[in-house]
Amino acid sequence: MKKNALLILVTIIIAVTKTYAQNYNNILNYNLNGTPVNGVKIKTNMPYTSGTQMPTISILGYNYVSGETINLTLTYYIFGGNFIKYQITSSGTHNPPVSLSQENGNVVIYLDDRQYFQRFTVSAYAKGLSEQSTWFQGWTAADEALSGTNTVLVPYATKLAGTVTMPGSGIWNSTGNVGIGTTHPDQKLTVVGAIHSTSVLVDTNMPPPDYVFKDDYHLPTLAEVKAYTDKNHHLPDVPAAAEFEKNGINLGEINMLLLKKVEELTLYLIEKDKQIKVLEQQSARFQSLQKQIDDLKKKTEYPNQKTKRHSLS
Repeated sequence: MKKNALLILVTIIIAVTKTYAQNYNNILNYNLNGTPVNGVKIKTNMPYTSGTQMPTISILGYNYVSGETINLTLTYYIFGGNFIKYQITSSGTHNPPVSLSQENGNVVIYLDDRQYFQRFTVSAYAKGLSEQSTWFQGWTAADEALSGTNTVLVPYATKLAGTVTMPGSGIWNSTGNVGIGTTHPDQKLTVVGAIHSTSVLVDTNMPPPDYVFKDDYHLPTLAEVKAYTDKNHHLPDVPAAAEFEKNGINLGEINMLLLKKVEELTLYLIEKDKQIKVLEQQSARFQSLQKQIDDLKKKTEYPNQKTKRHSLS
């Protein structure tokens, strides 16, 4: 009876040991009261062999310089002699470049990070691909340059599901709309408040109005424009004030419309310039004729005055 109880107890202990052996906590604790010269190379004891591991590695810590948290989760698989399906995600605020490499037959995790007074702990989870507990023991960290083979830079990727609430009445909702200053965005980006920017690029479905300068373009006369504005109180093709108040302003469309009006105004100015030049020429001819008339008047008046003087004498 005692033997059976002892056997059951040993079986439970072995089962529990196997269960918890899948999780390897605090494999490596790193801290440096200084600044690395090269970076931080984490030397694991995981063999660089295909199909033997699919670990989830977490790096949790603190970056003293920026006062930011480190919370990295790294995954990868080795197949055909290469790293595949490698990715890293972060829920912290310090996200250094991370590379995977093969050195001396083992996997190396390299943080290309030269930060003062940095510290972190490394843990892992692995199960199902012939992992051995010794692979997750004796990891070390060194200030060394990366010198291995099959090196890959691990891309960061974070995918959020559901709604993300941001400070200052901001939101990124589950439909992909972002609100700044509002929690009810009705477009891909809705901002309630001022936007300060050095550049804004707007795509528009409206064609640029270069057609205004083509010979077959019908340019309304100024009389037609006046008749339209007298009746409607806004320019042709431009929405009325009530429409702006109701629907807002589409920057792409309104800029194309305004450009069209500028080009039409340019045509009006060109035409007026032609008319002014014609009037100037006519004025010059008129002044020449007027001078000739004045000269003739003087000639006709001078003999008459001479005759009068002779008669008086």
